[in-house]
Amino acid sequence: MRHIEAAIAAPRLSGVVVAGPAGVGKSRIVREALAVAAARGCATRWAVGTSSARSVPLGAFAEWAQPGVAQPVQLVRGVIESLAGVPAQNSGMVLGVDDVHLLDELSTFVVHQLVRRNAGKVVLTVRDGEPIPLGVQEIWRDAEFERLELEPLTREETSALLSTTLGGPLNPDVAERLWRLTRGNALYLHNIVERGLTDGVITRRDGQWHWHGDPVVPTDLVDLIEARIGALPAAVSEVVDVLAVAEPVELASLQRITDPGAVELADDHGLVTVEAVDGVVEVRVAHPLYGEVRRRRAPPTRLRRLRALVANELANGDRRNEIRVVVRRASLSLHSDLEPDPVLLLSAARGAVWLADLPLSDRLAEAAIRAGGGLEAYLARAYVLSWLGRGADSDDALTAIPAAELTAADVSRIAFLRATNMLCAMADPVGAKRIVDDAAAVTPAPARGCLDAFLAVHWAAIGEPEKARLASDGLALDRLPAIVAAVTAWATTIAAGDAGRTTAALAAATTGYAIAAGSFDAAQMRFVIADGYVGALLLAGRIADAVDATEKTRVQAVDVPGLAQILSTALAGRTALAAGRLDLACSLLAPAVEVVYSFGDTNGFGYQYNLPYTVALAMRGFAADAAASFARPAYPSWKYLDYEYDIAGAWVAACRGATGDAARVARAGAQTACTKGQFAAEVMCLQTATQFGDASCGPRLRELEHLVEGPRAGAAARYAAALKDRDGGALAAVSEEFERMGDLVAAVDAASHAAVAYRDGDLRGSSLGCSARAEALAKRCGGARTPAFLQQSTAPLPLTQREREIVVLLGDGLSSRAVADRLTLSVRTVESHVYNAMAKTGTTSRDELAALVRPPEPTETLNDLAPQRSWSTDEFTS
Repeated sequence: MRHIEAAIAAPRLSGVVVAGPAGVGKSRIVREALAVAAARGCATRWAVGTSSARSVPLGAFAEWAQPGVAQPVQLVRGVIESLAGVPAQNSGMVLGVDDVHLLDELSTFVVHQLVRRNAGKVVLTVRDGEPIPLGVQEIWRDAEFERLELEPLTREETSALLSTTLGGPLNPDVAERLWRLTRGNALYLHNIVERGLTDGVITRRDGQWHWHGDPVVPTDLVDLIEARIGALPAAVSEVVDVLAVAEPVELASLQRITDPGAVELADDHGLVTVEAVDGVVEVRVAHPLYGEVRRRRAPPTRLRRLRALVANELANGDRRNEIRVVVRRASLSLHSDLEPDPVLLLSAARGAVWLADLPLSDRLAEAAIRAGGGLEAYLARAYVLSWLGRGADSDDALTAIPAAELTAADVSRIAFLRATNMLCAMADPVGAKRIVDDAAAVTPAPARGCLDAFLAVHWAAIGEPEKARLASDGLALDRLPAIVAAVTAWATTIAAGDAGRTTAALAAATTGYAIAAGSFDAAQMRFVIADGYVGALLLAGRIADAVDATEKTRVQAVDVPGLAQILSTALAGRTALAAGRLDLACSLLAPAVEVVYSFGDTNGFGYQYNLPYTVALAMRGFAADAAASFARPAYPSWKYLDYEYDIAGAWVAACRGATGDAARVARAGAQTACTKGQFAAEVMCLQTATQFGDASCGPRLRELEHLVEGPRAGAAARYAAALKDRDGGALAAVSEEFERMGDLVAAVDAASHAAVAYRDGDLRGSSLGCSARAEALAKRCGGARTPAFLQQSTAPLPLTQREREIVVLLGDGLSSRAVADRLTLSVRTVESHVYNAMAKTGTTSRDELAALVRPPEPTETLNDLAPQRSWSTDEFTS
């Protein structure tokens, strides 16, 4: 609007040309600009070029033509005078012409004359891809026009527009589907969303907008698209239809299976796009909705014939054995006239896993089974069904395998897949181990490789890293089936990382990466192994290395749809939390967690990433939201995450003011981790308790410093010792150590404790310096509001830690009885602490006392956390 208004106001310009694809909003924006011009005193005119009026002389300006005049020269002169005649009270004339390329010759001449006479300003719209008559081109050649290229909305702009219009956030999957379907075309977006709301396809649930079922393209929009395509020769429609079922198609192939002239004509009319990709010229429909409409309108027999046509062309090409081409050939053959090829279908099913298109892999594997693909087809489908969270269907597929010709090794492999599915997708670790134990009882020792591998997976999942290590020690992963080996490598990685054996964890992950990279059907495991790899680095305190590893995973997932992108986004959020970028962590984890939970949290990914999300919320002071997030149920199979669950619970308690409770919960998590041999996890729990002001963790942390690899254990031990000694200088040094490590939240808390220690020692200057440092670090964190930070940032009060804790809980609205129950004290003791606190502070009521320690509310809400689709290492250091 500002661009157009400036062009209208500029004396040197004759006007502005607004260009862009159909439906991006050219007409709307120009009409709005004319309305603004009219409000400022200009006389405005509006004309529209249309295909139907093009054959009528002066068709666009018929309303300004004088009646009864037949002579062309007089007719044109009258129109020009009528348009240019502006009453004295007006500030000039502004003429808007929509679709100027569709004007007849006389109407074009009128516009040209108005420009030459400087009779007013002219605003023209031109549709991309349409031929521009010479007369129209002369208009902006003979005078100086500004040009505005109006682009479709970006993915982010589309999501922002929809969220604003609908009055609430969109489920990320909805935003992505609407973007892919409309490509930011405002007209298409408006029509489809309006129809979706009317039909109940787009609905609001749990504060977000969701999309159920297939999109419904409104009839008027279908007619608009059909009018563009249907008005052209049948050969052009054939070109569009081929692309609708099989895009992209190489240009040379498309010219062989359709009329080359029709391909050029389709390009001339903007129905297709041609671009070079990896040294090959590819053709696509110009907009996804063109293909959507043609697929729904064309007869099924025609579409089947075209799919077979393209599949045969691909089969005869030089790239026929490339995995992407294999997947395309097989997917086209599913609904074509071709005879099913079980070998092709099975290869494509595995390739679709590598491309992270799990629903397609399921369809291809099912077709391979019907075509006689045998055992491998059953196994491929069962594995994909498990990944899709359809655990019962996966188990049915495995138990349906004909047993007549199975070898002992086959039985072992099937038992591994059944048990893994039972563990991951069906959340039944006990039932999973029973399957393997039963199979081991009847399987000869030489064929038990897969069964032994599952034991490593089982022990790692339930948080017994030493048992997992013993189970995996004798395994030769390179001799196991790729899927079995990749899953086992993940288990070995998390077990070693939790135990503090970082070097072994990274080595196991590297082996797993190589296995997954060399196998199409195990490719999805890359992103799960990456989580274990990054987790081991974070526990060790190697945060910069974790950031680098997470960035590599994100790059791998950029062009991979579905679960891979969700996992890479969630992993980025987890790493951002560890690096102290709480704002970034929330914005990345929130949409990822919601998407997974919207599908029922199959395989426990929602639970896994909801824990760091809860911690990030609590660290930022969103107490109610953190508590609500923490209330989501745990996933029974992932007992190795029990320590993370305790840390999350501790932060929720701390966020609500119960720092004593929080420290106890963190210490309890440490004790559980110690019992299981998760020594790196124990360090993390003890560090958390120390951040809450618990000074008792030093001796055990000094022991762990010799058991756990990486810098975290030593830094945490020095933190606890300095806190116990109330040594401000040592605490300040620890803060700097945590900052160098990359754990900014721990750096905030250590600096805050240093400020309090200095203050208690009457070293005001040092205290203020540490306080300023804590403030600066908290700001870098994106708004850290930890208990230690809030305590040092409030005015110094003569309260003990217990008194402060009780007063905070009273300010949270709890009664003395509720406070006593939460802190495991008697009511008399609570009342005594309250009395002492009031006496020390000179307050006369509980409300007055609570106001002294009540932290200010966060200045933003969760609605301010705009979801981000991508991130980079720069965001951690900026």
